[in-house]
Amino acid sequence: MQWQGAQEGYSKGRERSFHFGNSEHHICGMISHLGPQLAIADGVALAHKLKKEKKVSLAFTGDGGTSEGDFHEALNVAAVWDLPVIFIIENNGYGLSTPVNEQYRCISLVDKAKGYGMEGVQIDGNNLLTVYDTIRGIKEYCIKHQKPFLVECMTFRMRGHEEASGTKYVPQDLFRLWEQKDPIKNYEQYLIETGVLDETTVTAIRNEFKEKIESELAMGFETRPVQANTEEELEDVFAAKPAMQDVKVLDRLEDSNAGSEKRLIDAISEGLKQSMQQHSNLVLMGQDIAEYGGAFKITEGFVQEFGKERVRNTPLCESAIVGAALGLSLKGFKSMMECSLPIL
Repeated sequence: MQWQGAQEGYSKGRERSFHFGNSEHHICGMISHLGPQLAIADGVALAHKLKKEKKVSLAFTGDGGTSEGDFHEALNVAAVWDLPVIFIIENNGYGLSTPVNEQYRCISLVDKAKGYGMEGVQIDGNNLLTVYDTIRGIKEYCIKHQKPFLVECMTFRMRGHEEASGTKYVPQDLFRLWEQKDPIKNYEQYLIETGVLDETTVTAIRNEFKEKIESELAMGFETRPVQANTEEELEDVFAAKPAMQDVKVLDRLEDSNAGSEKRLIDAISEGLKQSMQQHSNLVLMGQDIAEYGGAFKITEGFVQEFGKERVRNTPLCESAIVGAALGLSLKGFKSMMECSLPIL
């Protein structure tokens, strides 16, 4: 239903393919496999860290995405904040059609890990057992040490980046080489050789997959045509109005200066402070906002009252902090990001 763009799909027909998430399965919608989604993993990992949960977040990008500024910002923030997040690079040799020798000059992308002060490893991305065992071990490392980790998986696309692009730009000998490394065929052969499976079981599994795919396709094709409803669309875009009991909480907040005139900066500071008192899950993030109190001293004294976990200095990584704020919201946190630079 989702792939058919039907209203019965996960995103009610607004998106197709894999650009959607599912909170029940802890999946955030992909952002075209590029840099911006890495910073969202920072926010999710920060939420786990603040909750003292023994969990990690994981995000992946392609070799092409590592040239984006968001890649740098996300890894830098994760390292500086000691976040339990795993970054995976799927290095298939091409950013759509651009080969890696026209993308970067380092020998391996995993070498970038050292520059951020984190551990990294390059593995055979086509070996299922290697990938499984590696990620399982790295997960335990990230939880134990509360540190990020970079993994470069070496792999290959046997088809185009998408259906329209084709594969004419790829030398044919690469297909012959990587066909021998097909992860599914090799794992299937491994299971047969070790006696876990036999040819009869393999055939039964393939038939089961085929029946499942056909039954799911039938569900997708039987969906009703999309019918737009303005009222329903607006309800999904805008948050519901707060209940009256929530509004009354604001009235009960102590404010000795209620009704008095004050500077705009002081009003903002007071509003933030009241919000920090009311919402224990509110996190402030920005350049110089902790001990220094911010460029405009709006958060002066906040770190002494609320602590550095909730009043966080950030590197000069505005894009990554926006992503981190989104990641925090996915896990039920509230966040405020301050940018010291003037917006013209």
